[in-house]
Amino acid sequence: MWVCATSLGCKMPPVNELSTLADIGKIMGGVVAALTLIGTVTEWWKKGPGRRRTWTKNFKQLAPGVRPAYVEALFGEPAFELTVPVLSLTPGEGSRLSVTERVWPLATEGYLTTWGSESDVVAYSLTTTSKRFKPKIRMGSSWYSNGPALNVRLGRTRLAQVSNALDLPHPEEIASWKGARRHEYYEVYYFGNPGHYMTWMCGVSGTGYRAGEAGAMERLGPENSAFLRGDLIERLPVDQQQELDTYRTRAVVNSLMVQGMERLNICPEVPRSGPDYDVVRTLEKTPGVFGKIRIRRELRRVEGRPGVWEAVRRRLPRRLLRGARGPRPPL
Repeated sequence: MWVCATSLGCKMPPVNELSTLADIGKIMGGVVAALTLIGTVTEWWKKGPGRRRTWTKNFKQLAPGVRPAYVEALFGEPAFELTVPVLSLTPGEGSRLSVTERVWPLATEGYLTTWGSESDVVAYSLTTTSKRFKPKIRMGSSWYSNGPALNVRLGRTRLAQVSNALDLPHPEEIASWKGARRHEYYEVYYFGNPGHYMTWMCGVSGTGYRAGEAGAMERLGPENSAFLRGDLIERLPVDQQQELDTYRTRAVVNSLMVQGMERLNICPEVPRSGPDYDVVRTLEKTPGVFGKIRIRRELRRVEGRPGVWEAVRRRLPRRLLRGARGPRPPL
């Protein structure tokens, strides 16, 4: 038997109120779906096309003295962790120490490297290894103080452009060395209180992009030291000074290191501004089909061996080659 709801004392909401509630439910469902879609797209962007922007943004959030856990929150877990020697140049602390070096591969386009202890980071650097990753980083005085500053674009800015933009005749220090198959170079700039007492190293890392484009510099310091400090740069012999000027005009900054108030020479025997190439090269990605062809062709050229077509052509009889080229024109 059918019983009317009104006879039982139940009041049915008006039809217009039901339609309003249904519309609100649809709107809320649409909002939730849109937020979910935005979150998915944002995550895809950060890990995909926008990852280079994310790496640069996270690097700018670092500072000397931050905890290693803070760095891991921004970049994840490091791939390498090793102990390296350092030489402290802070007055009263000139002694050899050791710090922990941690390296984060940024896909196949760069590396983040930090040096420090279990409780704090004393130095950190960003290195580009790809022509697609060219982060722009401000060095010098902060936005909240007066003083010299400039934007360095890794993979594009040249060493001479840095000192020219700062109106300096030369850097405060140069570190350089060249081995049988590796080389490193970086220049030191210090900005005092306007730069929060931080020291900046513009480097040409052997791991980075366009590392060997300008060649390499030998050790320039006294007694075969890798470090050349202060006014000794101006006292170089004429031939070395010309070689250095030529190198600085051609060499591109591919690595930027930042240190705090405690001045350190990291790996004083073979200093560097980025990761150790012999360590990180074990993570090199296998190239694709066309990449393999290009690499093999380049290796053949370096070794002086003929290419594939050249080797085949040398083995073919001359008459076949003559036929492939067509008949000889009449004299």
